[in-house]
Amino acid sequence: AETRNRLRLLQPWLEARVATGSTEPGTHNALGKIYITLNRDPKAFLTNNMFYEPKVLGPYCESLDPSLAFVAYKKGAGDCDDELIAISHTHGLYRDLARYLVERQDLELWAKVLNKEDTEDGKEDPQRRQLIDQIVEWALPESNSADEVSCTVKAFMAADLPGELIVLLERIILQGTDFSDNKNLQNLLILTAIRADTSKVASYIDQLDNFDAKDIALICVSESHMLYEEGFSIYVKFSKPEFTQDADEQTELQVLAVGVLVDFMKDLERAKGFASQVDQKPVWSKLAKAQLEEKFPADAIESFIHAEDPNEYVLVCAEANEAEIWSELIPFLKMARKTLQENLLDTELIYSYAKTNNLTDLEVFVNGPNVANIQTIGDRCFSEGLYHAAKTLFTNINNNSKLALCHIHLDEYREAVAAATKANNVSTWKHVCFACLRSEEFRLAATCGLEVIKY
Repeated sequence: AETRNRLRLLQPWLEARVATGSTEPGTHNALGKIYITLNRDPKAFLTNNMFYEPKVLGPYCESLDPSLAFVAYKKGAGDCDDELIAISHTHGLYRDLARYLVERQDLELWAKVLNKEDTEDGKEDPQRRQLIDQIVEWALPESNSADEVSCTVKAFMAADLPGELIVLLERIILQGTDFSDNKNLQNLLILTAIRADTSKVASYIDQLDNFDAKDIALICVSESHMLYEEGFSIYVKFSKPEFTQDADEQTELQVLAVGVLVDFMKDLERAKGFASQVDQKPVWSKLAKAQLEEKFPADAIESFIHAEDPNEYVLVCAEANEAEIWSELIPFLKMARKTLQENLLDTELIYSYAKTNNLTDLEVFVNGPNVANIQTIGDRCFSEGLYHAAKTLFTNINNNSKLALCHIHLDEYREAVAAATKANNVSTWKHVCFACLRSEEFRLAATCGLEVIKY
């Protein structure tokens, strides 16, 4: 009957057989062809009938109505995927194909349509471009299924289409869908931009609020990407109370932020401004160590004082002495002594007082409780010509021999004789005697000479 174009004559008989419960594919195929030819709601038949063969009715529909062929092939549940893709490309049914791909959630099927080689002239396959546009603009935004979205994203990743993946994720996240706040998708959008389009990373960081900040920031500042500004921005953004409620975690993020400035960008001035802005002790401490490492001891001392961090006192003292900044060192040493009791701290404080000629504070300090090695620092001051300071120190420990020498250098000959009397040793008497002779203090020299004769 079909070959003679008389299939319609069998319509009553076929409908009767279907009404009696026939499930024979041939019967339903024939009835489907009649409905398609008569345009008797063929889409409903192709959609709802469970017994026809898609591989039979699909080709039959192609010449009459390609959209009906698509419905028939879609009914094949995967058996007619190649035919479905072919008719979509041939007749431009990209929106239907896009929706079908999203619903099927089949990575192998996705690979068939996405993994296409570029044309001979190096241009992108136009069919793939049209399909991707329909996926991004229509098919995926219409979906409310997390599984469908996840599978589509995986397919784009597997096809190594970072540019297209960025567009896809932007459509899902930035244009107000049910998945806008999805952490995994936000992570993926930023990571894909880091790899494929770094110009967009800063904008995403500013717009998105629900991504793994520490992990993303670490990737930004890694040697392979060197997106230091972006890494700094992440740490600063998420250190704010609206994103991180825990105060300790806020401080940790601020320390990481200043770490980007000092460790990677080497911008100590900007880091100082940031530390002043947040005014957190761990931040100041991080900055101070960097300043010390870069040979800015005065700035480092100021930062350590803000941080109330005395732990690097050995290195601070060494750098301050090398730079001869004893006035700046004194406040640091005073701060350090509040929590530490170390010989070096007290000794360096005495020396700093001596170098700055701060004799009043020096005398008050040595007469108070301290753990300084007074003899050592006294000898050091004496050897460097700091005789006033040395005099105070030797007086404190009753080292009259050295005290007498200090008086000599200060032209205090009468006091030198008094100190020699207390020391009462021939070497000291000789030194004082000869000094008095050189200065024509003959009466004092005679006194010393008489003491020398005794020996």
